Parts: sequence; structure tokens; C-alpha cells
Amino acid sequence: MATVRVYVVTYRRPLTLRRALDSLRSQTCTDWICELHNDDPADLAPGKLVDEFGDPRIVLHQHERNLGALTTFDLAYAGAPEPYFSLLEDDNWWEPVFLERLLAVLAVLPAAEVAWANMRLWRESTAGWSDTGRTVWPVIARPHVSIAWPQLLQFAGPLHSNGAMLARSSAAGPRWQTGVDLPFDANENIRERAFRYPLILVPEPLANFALTLQTARSPRLDVWVASQALFGAAFLKHVPLSPAERAGLWAARRASTPPATSALFFAAWLQPTRGFLGHARPQDWWRFFRGCLRRPSAALAALRARRRQFGLWTQIDRATAAACARPQSSADILAKRLACRADLARSTCN
Repeated sequence: MATVRVYVVTYRRPLTLRRALDSLRSQTCTDWICELHNDDPADLAPGKLVDEFGDPRIVLHQHERNLGALTTFDLAYAGAPEPYFSLLEDDNWWEPVFLERLLAVLAVLPAAEVAWANMRLWRESTAGWSDTGRTVWPVIARPHVSIAWPQLLQFAGPLHSNGAMLARSSAAGPRWQTGVDLPFDANENIRERAFRYPLILVPEPLANFALTLQTARSPRLDVWVASQALFGAAFLKHVPLSPAERAGLWAARRASTPPATSALFFAAWLQPTRGFLGHARPQDWWRFFRGCLRRPSAALAALRARRRQFGLWTQIDRATAAACARPQSSADILAKRLACRADLARSTCN
């Protein structure tokens, strides 16, 4: 039996799929097996690529019907017979030491279920691919950072990345599967609220994230804004925040590019919280009302989200409540609730 099962998910991306599989076959850790899931029954290119490689570790799973991204991802998060599993999307790729480094980190942190690596950001254009020169997280000289739930950054978004993660198979199962009724944009977020903490971040950029011209994420702004509002509302409902933490949350979202304070207003509308809106500044209110006037359909979707998307709200609400109730490992953790990514560079954790 191999040590790691790598699930590769592809849909009509033969060129980037080759790059992803090349990065897998170049790993310094060779003790892996790969399930390549082709979600286009009519596409023969992945099978031809597997035949070309002739690598017995790569096994093609040709879907008989299109399952969609979420259902295909859930196949991976059901767990694997190997001790560890990972998910590699067809547009992303890994550095050669990705598996080696993450396996080493989880080996010395037996209480941790999930580790993920920093990612370099690459942008696709009609002319090809270009390195943005940016990473998702600050690159700091520490082997890992242990992170507790909840962090301010998890108000409406996840910390981890599907395509840069290594997890213990023993922890996977129904708790980590999201189901088909969830917007794709929210799959990482709700799954992260089902993980057992601490999560382990490796600040070294060991993976590459592709900002592609085409994506499975919804192009509809109203879907994204409503999802942000629901996750934020659940966070406000279940996570007690001190006045300083509330101020830090407003400051962090105010400092983002572009400023992201509107989600705070929508969340507070769905889940009224005493004193929360008191941290809003005049420019925050002005930006919020201007955004509502410019995009009334998205604003209306967010304001109605808890009632109109009751099933999704119930799923997010339960996941957030469970995250707050779930006991955490006593391993070394970053107990401070990070207000912004730059705080990682100033942290004193191992």
C-alpha cells in the first residue's frame, strides 16, 4: 500500500492537466498512487495522457456521467485506504518537495489532521502564464504555523486551499463532504468549519495556484455576496468577539484590496449583534450604500439570503456551531485571532 492517495480532478483542461500530472510524477516522495477523475465522459484526452505516461501509479476513473465539481471533490473527501490523501486540481501544480515536506510536518504533529502549504499565484492570459510575484501567505522562515479555530480571517472565507492540502485519511468521511446543494464558491469554507483543529500551515510556497480565464466558480455576483453574508452571519452568531477583535475585523477588511467591509454589513443584517456596527466608519457606510445602489440584485440577494437559502444557511449554521463546540488539540497553537495575513509574519509560534 502506498503512503498517499492523490485525487486529481479534471474537466476539459488537457494542457494544464499535463502540467499537474508532471508535477506529481516529479515528487521527491514517490510512494503515492493517483486516482485521476475525468468528469467529462466524452473527453478522451486524459486517457490518452495516462497511456502516454505509462505510469502504473496513475489510474484513470472515467466518469460515465458528469458529476460536477462538488460531487467529484466529495469522492476525495470520503477518505482513502492509504494513511494520507491529497487533492490536486487540474489547473494547479506542486513543487517537487510538496509531498515530502507536508508528510514530514504531519509526522511530527500526530494530533493534526490537516496541513496545507503556501501557494504562488500565477495568472493565465491569452499570451500564456505569468508569475504574479505574490503568494497567498507571507513567506516566513518557520517550518509550520499551528492555527486554532476561530480566526478573524475565517469570518467569511477559508484559510486552507484544496489544491495545496495533505490530510489524514482516518479523519475524512461524511463530516468533510459538502453535498451538491452548496455553491462551489463555498466548498472550502464550509469544509474548513468541519475540520478538527489546529490546522497546520507550511509558509514555504510548495504549490502553485492558477488564476485561470475559466473557472468552476459562479460568475454571478449575487451568489458570491449571499454566500459571504451567510458565513459571516454564522460567525457572528457563534463566535464571541471582544470589542478589540471586532475592531480588528473591521480594520482587516477595510485594509483589503478592494475594501471588503460590505460583507460585515450584510452579516450584521442577517445576524444582529450588539455593538458590531458601531465600529463602522463613515466611509464604510458610504461604500456600502454605494455598492447597494450599483448592484441592487446582489445586495437584495444578500439581505434575503437567510430566508431564501434556508437550507444553505442551516448547513453553514450547523457547521459553525460544531466548529465552536469541537474540542481542539492541546498541541502548540496560534491562539491569537489573526486580523490580517501580515500578522503571520509577526507571530511567535513555531
